[in-house]
Amino acid sequence: MPPPASARVAPPPSTTPNDAAAAAEEIDPLDFTALITAFGPIDAHFKAQLQALSHGGRFNPTNLGALTVHVTSHEMADDASGAMTTVAEDFPLSELAQIVPRSGRTISLLVHDRGYIKPIMSAVQASPDYNQQPQRSEDNDLELLLKVEMERKEDVARRVKEATQLWRERVRAARTKHEKHIKDWQKKKTITTDLARKADKELQKLQDKKMKEIDGEEAKAIKSL
Repeated sequence: MPPPASARVAPPPSTTPNDAAAAAEEIDPLDFTALITAFGPIDAHFKAQLQALSHGGRFNPTNLGALTVHVTSHEMADDASGAMTTVAEDFPLSELAQIVPRSGRTISLLVHDRGYIKPIMSAVQASPDYNQQPQRSEDNDLELLLKVEMERKEDVARRVKEATQLWRERVRAARTKHEKHIKDWQKKKTITTDLARKADKELQKLQDKKMKEIDGEEAKAIKSL
């Protein structure tokens, strides 16, 4: 006995040339909104980095606060053995201490917990950017003192150029990812070859404009040193 009409499952509609044409109309290879949006966080990251380099270099609180500190602690095991287990975690310095610039080319690290003092000291000593022994404060056993070493203008300029070069690479990577979509649409014949070529030219113009912007940010940062 056949199932009632209400229980029958209708077959999926077949794809017609009109459906394919409608799908193609939904794709606009000249719309670069997604790529421009992707540039946003990239630009914000490197602009902040250049600003930090222009105002204090590696001893800028933002740069110093990003220093990775390796912290190990001992905790009781979850089982009934009563054994202690070692837990290792990495934290940015800014999460373990308050960074306060002082007068006389000194930076104060107000450590949140005594257990962080030795890991912070080890991280500062091991870092090629700082490579110094933080001094303990005589007045506060949770305070470490760093001596700010003046950087040569040439060294800071080199760091600026390294940052902007990485910025350019990130932009190119984002462009390449978008370009792959265009090539995929062309391969599937969703867009015509002529339209794909036009999109590629416009994409290059967008990248050239972004590169010019980065060149300007680099020049401005170096000029401010």
